[in-house]
Amino acid sequence: MHERLRGELRPKDTRPFVRAPEFGRAEFGNSFWGENEANAVVEHQQHQAGFPTSGVSTTPHKERAAYYATNGGTIPRGFIYIIDTSLLADRDVTAYTVNDIVPLPSVPSDDEVILVAADFGCLPSDLVVGVVACGS
Repeated sequence: MHERLRGELRPKDTRPFVRAPEFGRAEFGNSFWGENEANAVVEHQQHQAGFPTSGVSTTPHKERAAYYATNGGTIPRGFIYIIDTSLLADRDVTAYTVNDIVPLPSVPSDDEVILVAADFGCLPSDLVVGVVACGS
């Protein structure tokens, strides 16, 4: 993916980062009333199902980043992007800390932060201050 996207941090969707709970997808006690950003955070991380949103998942933990970069160890090599979080506000990128928003996060130990660009597209490339290969 790193090579195919030429290093772009691209979300799976480019619609506004809001969702309403959907019957059959929303969980009791893990959703919020109406269409809002909190429900988009819930859906983004829910069951690690890969529901498409305009957010890009990040974690501050190198070992968890390596796990996701190698698709849980199913691909031999991946890449971890090092992001300068001090630039987020200046680049109009909003950070949503999953553990602070979601009542029952799917993987609380990830300490996941979802990053969303103001235009709901790719994250600005200058946020990436390093790329580290991982895997075998």
